[in-house]
Amino acid sequence: MSFLNILHSIYDEEILRKLDFLRGIRLFEGITKRAMIHVLESLQERTYLKGETIFAQGDIGRALFIVFSGKIALSRLDPAAQKTEVIAEVHPGEFFGEMALLEEMPRTATAVAAEETKVFMLFKIKLDSLLYARPRIGVTIASQLARILSARLRDLMEKPAEN
Repeated sequence: MSFLNILHSIYDEEILRKLDFLRGIRLFEGITKRAMIHVLESLQERTYLKGETIFAQGDIGRALFIVFSGKIALSRLDPAAQKTEVIAEVHPGEFFGEMALLEEMPRTATAVAAEETKVFMLFKIKLDSLLYARPRIGVTIASQLARILSARLRDLMEKPAEN
């Protein structure tokens, strides 16, 4: 087997591993394995070092982040107490920043890599391109996003009020 064949084999295995991972993400439910290659092409990969800020509360949101490996800590500044409080941790297979796919508004939290973390980023402009170029894929992602946000809002509304 030539070096190029080995290189292609390794590359193909890495692509298949990423596609299998992405197929397990709720946001992409209903997208065929064959169509997932278009989703993968629309994503940007990035690795963040431990302690590196991905975005800060108040930054304009332009992308959703999917954790491939590592862990992200989401925190909010409590103006009354003048302190930052961790509100959630995001693990592999989970995503955050999804509201940025609907509107480019200020972020409601700060995201920091709790350890070395690799993420896939889906920028709003890429989702918009998918909606036009591959409407079936774009509409599937948009409708899944609506379901996810609706469920999160319902969960929030059903929580008992804290005193």
